[in-house]
Amino acid sequence: MSMDFVGSPNFSDRSLPRHSANGRRSRAGSRASSLDHRLSIIAEDANAPPPIPAQTHNRPFSRRFLGEPPRYINGHRPPQYTLWDVTGPKGEKFQDLRDNAYVARRGGWKRICLIALIMIICIVALIVGLVVGLHKKSSSNSVPASASSTSSPSTGPFPAGSWTFTTFLDSESAACTSQNSSWECEPSVTYASSPTNSEATFNWIINSTGPSFTISSTNNPFAIDFDNATLSLIDGGSDNERYTFTTTVQKAVFPSFNVKCYYNTTQFTGDLYTKRAKSYPPSSGAAATSSAAVAAASNGPVGMAAGGHFANWNFAVDATQSVGGGQDVPACYNYNANNGQIGSLITTGYSVMPAADFCSCAYKNYDP
Repeated sequence: MSMDFVGSPNFSDRSLPRHSANGRRSRAGSRASSLDHRLSIIAEDANAPPPIPAQTHNRPFSRRFLGEPPRYINGHRPPQYTLWDVTGPKGEKFQDLRDNAYVARRGGWKRICLIALIMIICIVALIVGLVVGLHKKSSSNSVPASASSTSSPSTGPFPAGSWTFTTFLDSESAACTSQNSSWECEPSVTYASSPTNSEATFNWIINSTGPSFTISSTNNPFAIDFDNATLSLIDGGSDNERYTFTTTVQKAVFPSFNVKCYYNTTQFTGDLYTKRAKSYPPSSGAAATSSAAVAAASNGPVGMAAGGHFANWNFAVDATQSVGGGQDVPACYNYNANNGQIGSLITTGYSVMPAADFCSCAYKNYDP
């Protein structure tokens, strides 16, 4: 006997539909139909890139000279980041570098900033030095250098300045020594023998020291060296007005190639006239008659010619060097001319002469 439940399925019913070949074909056709609605046929050259337009002349500076900026795939730009996102070789960040124990041990950021500041200051100082040096060099090249004397010329009230005194050897005497060859007066020719060959030139500098003046020599071939001798005014306001000085100098003479003699107490005196005209050298023309004329002739401050040369002293002048006889007058030594060494004192061949017997050299620039 069979029992049938109401509403229960009948498993013996064989009338249910089966998946036939026709059903499978119908489903496949429906899927293909849906795909046909979603996809279309793509031509082989339908999506070819458009032609690149010609570059314009008003392109940005960065693109014109630095090339095109980088292109990113799918239109995505690189992620935004800041200095704090920068990482080191081991993944450390900038904040980690600030907190680094090595940096802290070396003085921290304050010391690093101080070192950087010092470096910046050094670079700026170097640049400033180069600029100033180049400026000075260009300034020196733009102004031609003028010839100057061996000493810096002085300026001030007359007679302060750098002066050239052109004279001639008027007379000479060798009475202080028993060996006439041990005394010499440059240029060894007197005016009476040869007016031209007797010329002797001195370059002297007169400095103003308040109300008074001093005079000093420069390098000269006559071995007459003195420094800051005091000038005294004589006969002021008269036609014979002059400045005079007296000083002691060491005169050296070479009687022969291997002998050198010294006259250690030689007196050197000079008279510098301010109104009396000179007459030598004859080709010098008319003499100036005042200090103002001297300044005008020099084209500059009194006693300094244009370009810094020594100015000519256009008045009369005379100078004399003299020494009396006595012990060690002269003091002569063996001399090595090759190395300039002084040897032993020479005691033979020289007799002591009386103090009243003088050796002298007299110079002037006016008629005897």
